[in-house]
Amino acid sequence: MNDTTARRYLAVGGLSAVLSLFVLPIAGVVSVYSGYKVHGHAKNIYSYLLAGVGSLSVLFWVAYLVRV
Repeated sequence: MNDTTARRYLAVGGLSAVLSLFVLPIAGVVSVYSGYKVHGHAKNIYSYLLAGVGSLSVLFWVAYLVRV
């Protein structure tokens, strides 16, 4: 993966992570996938943050749906 592709995954992952926290929780899946793709091609903290925020919002959403 080249730098342009890694930056694109970081941008899409960051946008979907913010979107999943405030608007659409299912967008967290895109954030998790982007964190997976970036792992090893950028700083590890970025991949962990993307995957962590995305999975956390999806888990909260599933917990909400189970509870309702």
